[in-house]
Amino acid sequence: MSAVTPPVSTRARLVWSAGVVVAASLPHWSLLPAWLPALLLAAAAWRLAADRFGWRTPGRALRIVLAAAAFSGVIAEFRTINGVIAGSALLVAMVALKLVETRTHRDEVLLMIISYFLVFASLLEHQSPLVGAYLIVFVLVTTAGLVQLGRGGPLLPSARTLGVAAGLLVKAVPVMLVLFVLFPRLPGPLWALPTAPGSGATGLSDSMTPGDISHLVLSDEIAFRVEFEGEPPPLGELYWRGPVLAEFDGRTWTRGFAHRLDEPPRVEYLGAPVEYRVLLEPGTPGWTFALDMPRSWSEPGRLVMTSDYQLVARTRRDRGRRLDYRVVSHTRYRTLEPPGLYERHRLTYVPEGSSPRTVALVADWKAQGLAGEALIRRALDHFTREPFRYTLRPARLGAQPVDEFLFDTREGFCEHYASALAIMLRAAGMPARVVTGYHGGERNGFGGYYVVRQSDAHAWTEVWLEDRGWVRIDPTAAIAPERIERGAASAIAGLGSAIGRVGLIRTMRHLWDTFEMRWYEVVVGYGQASQRMFLERLGFVSPSAARLLGTAAVAVAAILALLTIGHALGSRMRRVHDPVVRAFDRFVRRLRRYGIRPPAPHETPSAFAERAALALPGEAAAVRRIAAAYLAARYGPDRNGHALRRLEALVRHFRPRRPRRPAHARA
Repeated sequence: MSAVTPPVSTRARLVWSAGVVVAASLPHWSLLPAWLPALLLAAAAWRLAADRFGWRTPGRALRIVLAAAAFSGVIAEFRTINGVIAGSALLVAMVALKLVETRTHRDEVLLMIISYFLVFASLLEHQSPLVGAYLIVFVLVTTAGLVQLGRGGPLLPSARTLGVAAGLLVKAVPVMLVLFVLFPRLPGPLWALPTAPGSGATGLSDSMTPGDISHLVLSDEIAFRVEFEGEPPPLGELYWRGPVLAEFDGRTWTRGFAHRLDEPPRVEYLGAPVEYRVLLEPGTPGWTFALDMPRSWSEPGRLVMTSDYQLVARTRRDRGRRLDYRVVSHTRYRTLEPPGLYERHRLTYVPEGSSPRTVALVADWKAQGLAGEALIRRALDHFTREPFRYTLRPARLGAQPVDEFLFDTREGFCEHYASALAIMLRAAGMPARVVTGYHGGERNGFGGYYVVRQSDAHAWTEVWLEDRGWVRIDPTAAIAPERIERGAASAIAGLGSAIGRVGLIRTMRHLWDTFEMRWYEVVVGYGQASQRMFLERLGFVSPSAARLLGTAAVAVAAILALLTIGHALGSRMRRVHDPVVRAFDRFVRRLRRYGIRPPAPHETPSAFAERAALALPGEAAAVRRIAAAYLAARYGPDRNGHALRRLEALVRHFRPRRPRRPAHARA
């Protein structure tokens, strides 16, 4: 019968190791498949049970099989091991298996080091201030674990270990700040790494079926934030242009084809310009939003305008990245690019057999001599004269959604009205399309910027008029003017997304959002451009990467030198005031009378005691007792001061006899 190998680690050490590893992985759990956190928890539970009941740890062959299975599971789940989420998943799987095989002191220390990688990898997935605070706390806990497990022997009190870890981290803060400010930044954010396919936040898409936007309006998630340079336009003019939908199959609107242009299409800009900055939250790659109508924008090499006047990114924007850009827009404008023959046909097309009652209604209007703007007014009057109702929970629509909405249910949300009006205008032979985006926004009085939420999602109609170009027609303004004048909250008062917009909750939310905005600006958004601007304000003129690296190296060296000097002075002061050290120093001075040199800087108390015992063989036992008492009082848990009192008593009664000189020496 083979003997069970007793575990080297005590149960308390294993609890520290397992607890630190599991907690360090927590920020990853929301993005990982459920089996990976379950694997880690099962590994921790199994290892603790094995220590408790003396079970054998897995052998080499079983460990290889488990590692291959975990690796295959990650590959099957993500189809790759590249990228932030897939790499984090593999790291969690490997740390679970490492926890299972932990047997030695070296394994425990290695787990603490891996925990640092787990903690810092979460910064590639989440950059919110809450996650940042959690990571700071857990770096402290992980450092305390490294102090506990790195020294060997019994564990120290947790409060004392946390104090040591906090002292180490405080000393590291100046070095961190210097490297953060001076280390050359990459052209893009550090966390602009590939993410898993299919991940991302809710937002507008390149298609719309009546009912889609109502789901967004029930969400209070932030879409983007806007900082205006001067006085912002009235709320009713805040139309944030997004995907333009020109194809209709009888039920769903899609984008169709829109040219990307290196030169923006011709627009006559009227009135005063509006300058602003947009901080776009992660969402669907490629979509950006600008106040209708954009004239110029930052990073023209990355953002371009399409032939339907939407700003888009030339390359797909990673779903985990925020986009920060500046735009100059005009809320009054006239487009000058008429649709071509093919485009005009596409924009007046109504599928055969689709919306027959709507087509007949419009034909009757045309028979009455209505056309152009007169017909548009007649269509809008239809919404106000008939008993139409604005609601987020309209009745379901069948095979003919436009007809059923206009003649049967007569209740709906902005996309119902925009879709119906576009079909009515097309039936009249007028080029029309649906524009999706956002309308309005909530002003944050603390930060002085606007917050546009998913609940501000909106759709409106655009029609081509020969003498005016593309003209925005918003039928929602006819049926629910409060939605346009006061924002989405007034139109859906009483529903969930209106909660938190008033009173103390609203104030607290604005305060937190202001802090979060500045966090992204100062910390997360500290890239190449912001670093250059900040350093130029400090007096650096066109700082090169080599100069920044040299300055950072000199600053770090100076900080380390100051910390070393401070530590030496502090140690000296502590030695003066530490009663344990004072007692041992009295012992050293008494031995010096007998020609025994004080301990060298590299010499441990035990080695010094052995040297003294050899020089004073008659006092060897007393010397070793004093050295052991010193180690117990200096490094052991001496809660009641017993070890100190014993050391002081032994030193007080230590009166060695001078060694007798040999007879030949006396002669």
